[in-house]
Amino acid sequence: MKKFLSLVLALVMTMSLVTVSAGAKDFTDDSSITYKEAVDVISALGVVDGYSGGDFRPDDVLTRGAAAKIICNLILGPTTASALSAGTAPFKDVPVTNTFAGYITYCSQQGIISGYADGTFRPTGTLSGNAFMKMLLGALGYDSSIEGYTGANWTVSVIKQAVGIGLDDGNDNFVGSKAVTRQEAALYAYNMLQATMVEYDQKNTIVVGDIEINTTSSRKDVANNDKTETIANDDKMQFAERYFDDLKKQPGDSDEFERPATTWKLKSETIGTYADEPDLTYTAEVKSGDIYKDLDLSDSLKASKVEVYRNGADDDLKDEKGLSKNDSSTKFGGNGVLTEVFYNDDDDTAIITMIDTYLGEVTSTHKASGNRDAYISISPKADGVGVGGNFDTEESFDVDDLVLYTYSNKSGDKGIQTVINASETVTGTLKSFTEGKSLKVGDTTYKGTDKYKGEIKDLTNAVDQEVTVYLDQYGYVVYVDTDAISGNYAVVIGIDSSKVGDRAKLLFADGTVSTVDLKNAGGADEGDIVSYTKNSSNEYKLVRLAQDQLSTPNASAKEALILNGRASLYNGVFAKANAGSVGGAVTATTANGKTTFLIATSSSNGTEYRVYEGIKNVPDIIVAQDANIPVATYVEKGTAARVIFVDATKNATVSGSGDDVIFVKGSSTGLSHDSTLGDYYEYDAIINGEFTTIKTTQQVKNFALFNLVSYDKNGVAISLSDDGNVVVGKGTERVKNDVVGLNGTYYTYSKDCQVFHIDEDGDIDETVYSVSNIATDDDDKVWFVTDSGDVTAIIYQDVEAGKGPGFSDDYKIENIALSWVNGTGFKVDWTCSENVRENTKVSIKIETSEGGLVGTNSTTLGTGGVPAGNTMSLTVASGANDYAGTYKVTVTVGDVVETATLALLK
Repeated sequence: MKKFLSLVLALVMTMSLVTVSAGAKDFTDDSSITYKEAVDVISALGVVDGYSGGDFRPDDVLTRGAAAKIICNLILGPTTASALSAGTAPFKDVPVTNTFAGYITYCSQQGIISGYADGTFRPTGTLSGNAFMKMLLGALGYDSSIEGYTGANWTVSVIKQAVGIGLDDGNDNFVGSKAVTRQEAALYAYNMLQATMVEYDQKNTIVVGDIEINTTSSRKDVANNDKTETIANDDKMQFAERYFDDLKKQPGDSDEFERPATTWKLKSETIGTYADEPDLTYTAEVKSGDIYKDLDLSDSLKASKVEVYRNGADDDLKDEKGLSKNDSSTKFGGNGVLTEVFYNDDDDTAIITMIDTYLGEVTSTHKASGNRDAYISISPKADGVGVGGNFDTEESFDVDDLVLYTYSNKSGDKGIQTVINASETVTGTLKSFTEGKSLKVGDTTYKGTDKYKGEIKDLTNAVDQEVTVYLDQYGYVVYVDTDAISGNYAVVIGIDSSKVGDRAKLLFADGTVSTVDLKNAGGADEGDIVSYTKNSSNEYKLVRLAQDQLSTPNASAKEALILNGRASLYNGVFAKANAGSVGGAVTATTANGKTTFLIATSSSNGTEYRVYEGIKNVPDIIVAQDANIPVATYVEKGTAARVIFVDATKNATVSGSGDDVIFVKGSSTGLSHDSTLGDYYEYDAIINGEFTTIKTTQQVKNFALFNLVSYDKNGVAISLSDDGNVVVGKGTERVKNDVVGLNGTYYTYSKDCQVFHIDEDGDIDETVYSVSNIATDDDDKVWFVTDSGDVTAIIYQDVEAGKGPGFSDDYKIENIALSWVNGTGFKVDWTCSENVRENTKVSIKIETSEGGLVGTNSTTLGTGGVPAGNTMSLTVASGANDYAGTYKVTVTVGDVVETATLALLK
């Protein structure tokens, strides 16, 4: 019995059928693959693979020629199939030079496929589900003429048989007349691997005049007498048992969320572990009595018969509650919680798993390098909800992307398991809201998820304004973006003195200044930070967020009010954040990358206003000794300043900062002009670690590094310079004893020193490296910045092919030895014939001679790697007393594997 009791969007598949092993191939479009288990298994076998760009293109339509290749790969294996060729053209539109000619010829000769009446095959034509099923049945041994797969009604016989043996399992929307997609082909081929092959006792054709009479005994399943039953233990020959006997299906496992699961292995490599299909699925809260009813139980299940997990860990309900007919007090899951029920009618037990979906922000992206796969780092969007971490993926994400992710707390699998973009949004006018429950946008009401009900909070200021609501994959609210309202920050820099309260001059967060009509001034005065909304008559309603206060003077020295890159806010004025607001004053202790700084300075043209986003971009603001200046500070939540306004027109200096790192890829590009920005040049650049472009009034013809920059109100750099701590030179030497060689001199380096690479063609490699990535090369050109003697940023360019550090990926594992260390356990020693580079993963596995696992261990080589011939060691802890015996020891260094059978004597 399989029931789905709520509307579950297609993304449920993506978020719940999780691959837990690195053995499965990662595609750049993984989140678009619905039949992930099938694609993983089929691609691991090489039957259907991805494209050179790393994508799978699951919804591309399968061609007839590609289908023939799949069949050949299934029957012959990819290696043998790739060697097929055609001596003569099998069909008049398939010349011997056609990519698929060999495959088409083979399938035609085997009677698996046929062409059209006009003598063509149409290899680029699409293939219907009916036709592909017919090909799969033929490969399983079904005889087309005997089974009625010919004639006007051949599709009826084909689909009846295909559905009967489960070739369409997993696709509830199978329509045989529609063209097959690549992932559907993978699914049907995956089902075929597990299908039983058939044969016929005898098959004769008698010709009487013009009539052919086929005589045959009944069809029967092929027996598997070898007992190599790697797919099903049924004494029958499944397709994979004959043609892919290295493929093993292992039911009875559990996945990262403790769901009953199946593990697939190819030889000793795990392809992945995949959750079984649940008997019941819910995405809203469900009562115990409802589960009892939906399972159609006749007797209650005691608590000892029900296991309950949430996010892979024992739930609080475990061993406390069972399933009873009239139990309406025990509840599972909630809005946006994927609750799945797995019932085992053999022993009358149930497993209930609950998986929360979290909302996070991508904080960094990392390309694959060395032995490290590509990965992204994620932080929770809401304070106190969810845990962040790293996630290996080949898919493309950008920093600051909002993503939906799942997280497992299961021991051994702890961490982020799935990630998709939070692309389901609703933008419209907020009509109403019920705090902690729901909100109404337009004419539709949306409920909050169990984890994110708190996001639906006081939205009074957003009512009748446009908001963007982010939904999870089940349609529940995880985030309400009111930046269009709460982000509408401004500073009042003037009030109309003739009609007080009717007009105001505002400095907006984008640096523009405008005089506006007011509907309500909200008590705001000059120097105050406000939020604003405006109606259809362009009348502004202001809400005062923070009044300006005078900074605390320093009687003995200049006061460093704000310093570029210094997150801490020390001056006493920041303890008066939100002064004059409804909530009263709070203390701002830090600024961060999202703090907006609005700064007023004095010039020959009067007062100028500049806007800076983030503490890394704001200039230093130094207040004169024993003086003070007006400062307004707004904190949205926590203790980090969201907006800071500084009136630095008197008693203060504003200067560029030596903490900036601006590397400009100069060129002879011409001057551009914009009616708002004025005249400027635009160049590719690295600005404080971000790969971007820079607009500047200063022409830069070659590569250049700066650490002082000033911007105008439109974000155009009006000055690029350095403070004498920028060095340009030649030659690099790899890190040794915590120093790095640059331009013939050794330097210490800061903990967060970033390294950027430019290739020989002058192209910037958009990956941020660490200092350990610097190799020794006397010819490389190098730019770097120092601060108090430490190097804080390095950019180097390949001038010619690098000499490299002398490491190799082509080595042999030698001298494997096994010993016993009292109090520790088994110890494995070995050497490698060549130098092994740093960051290489090494591991060992020890098994008994009968194949039983003794234990495993692994590590990653640190800085410097291991020179050729040096002994490497790993241990497997054991408290055994009787360790004598013969053991199989497997040592893996990077991609090189060596096995030895060794004996231990006591």
